[in-house]
Amino acid sequence: MASAPTVNDDRPFGVRLRQDLNALVRGPRELWLLFALKFLESVAHFAIYNLLAVYLSEDLHYGDQQAGIIAGTWLTAVSIVMFFSGFIADVMGIRKAMLLAVSSVLVGRTMMAVLHDPVLPLVGLGISTWGVASMIPTMTAGVRRYTTKDTVSFGFSLFYVIMNVGALVAPLLVGSLRGWLKAGLDFDLLGLHAHFSTSQLVFSVASAVTALSGVLALGLTGEPAVDKDAPPKNNSLLAVLKDVAGERAFWGFMLFVSLLVLVRLIFQHAHLTWPKYTQREISPDFNFAFYWAINPAMIILLTPLVTALTRRLPAFWCIVTGSLITTASVFFLAASSAVWAQVAFIVTLSLGETLWSPRLYEYTATVAPPGREASYMGLSQVPMFVAKPVVGWMSGWMLATWCPDTGPRDAQFMWLIIGLTTLVGPLAIVGLKKAIETGKNSPGNAATAAA
Repeated sequence: MASAPTVNDDRPFGVRLRQDLNALVRGPRELWLLFALKFLESVAHFAIYNLLAVYLSEDLHYGDQQAGIIAGTWLTAVSIVMFFSGFIADVMGIRKAMLLAVSSVLVGRTMMAVLHDPVLPLVGLGISTWGVASMIPTMTAGVRRYTTKDTVSFGFSLFYVIMNVGALVAPLLVGSLRGWLKAGLDFDLLGLHAHFSTSQLVFSVASAVTALSGVLALGLTGEPAVDKDAPPKNNSLLAVLKDVAGERAFWGFMLFVSLLVLVRLIFQHAHLTWPKYTQREISPDFNFAFYWAINPAMIILLTPLVTALTRRLPAFWCIVTGSLITTASVFFLAASSAVWAQVAFIVTLSLGETLWSPRLYEYTATVAPPGREASYMGLSQVPMFVAKPVVGWMSGWMLATWCPDTGPRDAQFMWLIIGLTTLVGPLAIVGLKKAIETGKNSPGNAATAAA
C-alpha cells in the first residue's frame, strides 16, 4: 500500500501557496472539469439534503419518525451503493462512471421536483441513490489520478474547498427561496395549472444544475496515464478484496475510520435533527439554512490556512484534535437552545472540521495503490453501513421523544446524549492508537500533506 509522504517543506507559506497553485493550474483539463463538477454537485446535493427532513414532513406529510426512517434508509442505501460503485468506477473509467452517476441523479431529482404523490418522489430519491453514492469515489479517484506527487496535496485541499463553496451556495439558495416564496409558486402553461412548493422549486434548481453537470461530464475525454512499470491489475471484485485483505495497514485504517464515524454522524444530525429542532425550540421562521451557511463559509476561508499551519504535524493528532473540537460543539446545544448556542455549535464544529476532514479525505486516496483509489474510497464507507440508519432512525425518534412539534420538550437532554455518544469516537481512537498503527502507512505516522 502506497505510503503518504512525510512533509519537510521550508518554503514560506505565501511562496508555497503560490507555487503549489501554479503547478495545479498547469494540470490536465480533466482535473479542472472535475473541480467544476464537484462544485455543481455540491450545490445540488446539499440543497436537497438540507431540506430532506423538512420536505418529507411539509410536502409529503410524513411524521417525525417516518421521515427519520426514510432519510436513514436512503443514507444507508447511499453507503452500501458507494461500497460497490468504487469498484465499478475503477473498471469503467472516470468518464463513463461520471456520466452514469449524473444520469441517475438527474432522473431522480427531476421526479422529486415535479411529482406530488407521497410515494413517487421517494422512488425518485431511490433512483438518485446510485449517482449520489458513486460520485464521491469517482471524483476522488479522478483527482488522485489527474494530480502528481507534487500537486496531490494542494489538489485535494482545493477539491475540499470547492465542495464547501457549493455547500455554502446551497443553504443560501434554500434560505432565500423559503423566505421569498413561502407559499410556493403557481404555473399556468397551455391551459395546465401546476403548483410547486418551495422545496420543489429548490429541487428544480438542483435538477437544472445537475443537467449542466452532464454537459461538463461529456468533456472528460481521456483517462490518466498508467504506470507502465506497474504489474497489470485484476479488476474483479474478488481480486480487489483479496488484495486489500492482505494489507495489515488497511485494517488499522478501517478501525480508525470506524471510530471516526461517531464524529461524522454529527453532520447527519445537523441536517436531519437540527433543522426541525430549531423551528420548534426557537421559531417556526428560524432560518436554519442561512445559519448553517456559516459552516461552509468558515471551511472555505480557514481550510487552506489551517492545513498550511499544521501540515508538518502528524496526521493522527491533527485528526484526533479536530474531532475532539467538533465533538465539543454539540455540548453548546446541550447547554442552551438560545440563538447564541446555535452559532457557537456551528462555529466550533467548523473549526474542528478544518483540522480533521481534509487530511482524512486525502489520506484515504493516497494510501490506495494506483488504480484502486475509487475502490478504497468505497471500502472506507463500510463502517457507515450500520451508523447511517441508526442516526436517521434515531433522529426521528429523538425528535418525537424530546423535541416534539407539540407537548413538553427536553431538547437539551437530547443533545447531551448525542454529544456523549460522539465523544466515544476520538477517546477510543487515542486509547487504540497502537492497534490503529498496524503498519508503516497508518494515519499515526504518515504525516499527510494536505495543503
